[in-house]
Amino acid sequence: MKKPYTVFITGASEGIGKSISKMLCRNGHNVFAFARSEDKLQDLKTSCSNMSGNLAFFAGDVTSNDDIQKASKLCLTGFGKLDILIPNAGVGYFNPLHQGTIEEWEAMIDVNVTGVLRTIHATLPHLVKSKGHIINIGSVAARNIFPNSGVYCATKHAVLAISESLKIEFQDVLAITTINPGSVDTSFIDKTNNEALKAQYKPTFDSGMEPDFIANAVLQAIEANGSGIYSEITLRPDRRN
Repeated sequence: MKKPYTVFITGASEGIGKSISKMLCRNGHNVFAFARSEDKLQDLKTSCSNMSGNLAFFAGDVTSNDDIQKASKLCLTGFGKLDILIPNAGVGYFNPLHQGTIEEWEAMIDVNVTGVLRTIHATLPHLVKSKGHIINIGSVAARNIFPNSGVYCATKHAVLAISESLKIEFQDVLAITTINPGSVDTSFIDKTNNEALKAQYKPTFDSGMEPDFIANAVLQAIEANGSGIYSEITLRPDRRN
């Protein structure tokens, strides 16, 4: 791959995805940002307008195969190539299994697992052509099961399995990285409808890592091209203070 790289990222309008998009633009890479909120994507584009990289976007949903297909085609039309995929979009609902709703479970699976697969399926031929890089956003929950998050943990186990499968099948063609963050200071916990658990867990997220810390790890993995491959990176908050 030749710099600047063209990066397709989902869940780009807030949290970790937003920080990654800005970090990559700041370092001269071209970003195609995908998320549901057109207003937030427009704000992101504006914030990146004076950076050395370029940002384009498409407002859509990773639960829609048509949206993903359209966006990947627009990325190729606009930038002429696709080097790096970051299927970052994710959702989590914390609840004991006996209290969780089937709608919450289905949403986590459809976004965190099937959404990742849809995005990979739409972009894989182009990534193979460019001998590119897929960076999956896992979680420490990919390695550890936490109370009240069994289905979410299962989805992140699935992401790790997808990464390992890609690594085996495309070892001479693609670089595969999995980023496994612990708690990050974003609005992620706010989607939980269990108010007691939200109140209990929110301080843990509020004292978590800054999204830029995760974005910097992504940048390091991307810019290691040719030197080696970061297969898996686990990041945890430093709570020594």
